[in-house]
Amino acid sequence: MPALTLKDVAQRCGVSTATVSAVVNGAPWVSDVTRGRVQSAVDEMGYRPNQFARGLKTRRGYAVGVIVSDLTNPFFTEVVRSLGHALREDGWALFLCDSDHRFDLGDGNLRRLIDGHVVALVLIGDSVREETVQRYIARKGHVPVVAIERDYDIDGVNRLLVDSEHGAHTATRHLIAQGYRRIAMIGGPRQGAGSATYGREQRYLGYRRALADAGIKPDPKLLAEGNFRYAGGQEAMRRLLAGGQRPEAVFAANDMMAFGAVSVIHEAGLRVPDDIAVVGFDDVPSAALTSPGLTTIAMPKTDLGAAAAAIIGRHIAAPARAETVRRTFGAELVVRQSSLRPIGR
Repeated sequence: MPALTLKDVAQRCGVSTATVSAVVNGAPWVSDVTRGRVQSAVDEMGYRPNQFARGLKTRRGYAVGVIVSDLTNPFFTEVVRSLGHALREDGWALFLCDSDHRFDLGDGNLRRLIDGHVVALVLIGDSVREETVQRYIARKGHVPVVAIERDYDIDGVNRLLVDSEHGAHTATRHLIAQGYRRIAMIGGPRQGAGSATYGREQRYLGYRRALADAGIKPDPKLLAEGNFRYAGGQEAMRRLLAGGQRPEAVFAANDMMAFGAVSVIHEAGLRVPDDIAVVGFDDVPSAALTSPGLTTIAMPKTDLGAAAAAIIGRHIAAPARAETVRRTFGAELVVRQSSLRPIGR
């Protein structure tokens, strides 16, 4: 069924589309009699104005544009969910785009959202090229921008980050405390599209620092590159198992790759944690539901979304007084069965 238009309401009331538009937008010049007749028709017919089209015409937005690296990753979904709830409480809608770990899509999404006259932009993960954001910020009259888990080195971009180095250090140290020495890491991709620059580097540094603290010499054969997706974790785990002496434990840079690693360990006829322990990163909801439950680093997903909404609110309410924010959140170890060394081994 086609959406109702101003013309449909106007024909119902016997008035012009301009009069219907005036009533919908609260113009004072419409008589009380006409206003009542038009408003009754609007209510009865269920007409709702096209707010996006209104933004294009008036150049006044009503929604926050959000670009996410990968909506199939529950971490991003949880952050967006928190952000959406907070924005609705402040009366803002949300336009959501998925860049699918592709900079060409992310850059295009940014341009389209700007053309739609959103009131703010939230960039989650490695979804838009830094130079694209830089060009946009350099334009006069830009709306506030919040980057979550991407440390853009750009004046005017608010950044919300997680101390991933500490989280990775804690995860690796936990495995060492369980008595494991041959600890592999499945990391994110090298520099480039889908690299999730900040988290990738920080998690690798934390892993290396924990090994150094314990006097364990890093072994290049225990490093495998993934892509932050389930299939990437599977491929990385297959390479680790094919590399000769198998690892005693694996630290994966996110839960999706950890799940992929666990599936390959089982395919190989091995058990978690009896043969190979596994730790992830993010604490997505399914981490507690798998068997065995996945030990992981809990990211403050709800806090990240709420903080982004709060920053947007301050910038919209008082743009001249709102300061650019760079805030780092902590992350905590959640111990479940996947990393616990069997008794007697």
